[in-house]
Amino acid sequence: MNQDRAIGSIFGLAVGDAMGMPIEFRPRGKFDPVTEFRAGGPFKLQAGQWTDDTAMSLCLASSLIECNGFDAAHQMKQYSRWIDDGYLSCTGKAVGIGQTILKAMIRYHKTQDPIQGDTNPRRSGNGCIMRLAPVPIYYSHDAALAIHHSIQSATTTHGSEMCLQTTGFFGGMIWGALNGVSKEELLSNGYSPVKDYYEQHPPCDELRSLIRGDYKAKQEDEVDSNGFVIDALKSALWSFYNTDTYAEGLLKAVNLGGDADTVGAIYGQLAGA
Repeated sequence: MNQDRAIGSIFGLAVGDAMGMPIEFRPRGKFDPVTEFRAGGPFKLQAGQWTDDTAMSLCLASSLIECNGFDAAHQMKQYSRWIDDGYLSCTGKAVGIGQTILKAMIRYHKTQDPIQGDTNPRRSGNGCIMRLAPVPIYYSHDAALAIHHSIQSATTTHGSEMCLQTTGFFGGMIWGALNGVSKEELLSNGYSPVKDYYEQHPPCDELRSLIRGDYKAKQEDEVDSNGFVIDALKSALWSFYNTDTYAEGLLKAVNLGGDADTVGAIYGQLAGA
């Protein structure tokens, strides 16, 4: 792995988060288009400040480093430090925590069991992929391990089959980007860095559509940039596919509106690498 690609993925995530922050939850077309860092948003942040996406990613990265590998219990302790003490927040407080993650953290505090992802398909939020980059970076030497631990990293807060499968798919894509796979190959039908992966792990229909690249034929008004894991990743991949530079794609991604900071963070992990 090229170290610059790893740095690009982490900074890509953080910049995407901060760029989308001021228009988070705003409907498409109902705001002045974002062209640079801007203050505001639902949490009244300063220009360039980040939200939960980046903070949780940094918590995950710090855990991988401190534990010399994957440790779900330690990851949940780091997330708790963020919620309770503002650890790795840019404001000293936890900003932007989603309901799915908050409820998982409450269950963790009651049980001390770190695997608290809700298995209900209706709870298939995008919080499992917004923070993901540190896992494929840490396991950049082994694609199978990167995908496995990407999926495991989701289970702490997101347990639906759709979330787990989508996190594995996206972890594989980030791994490929970190290891120099071309954009064309990353977005090709059925891409996985592990041979015959989808023959052995058949994806759900919604993910199969993403893996095929059905989003490539979509017009902007057909792309729904909400908090659902499939839709958020589709928005990020659509923006990546339709542009030629990181900056151009990021502006396209965040200006879709809706869950703009998280779509920006998802896009940024891949395009940054």
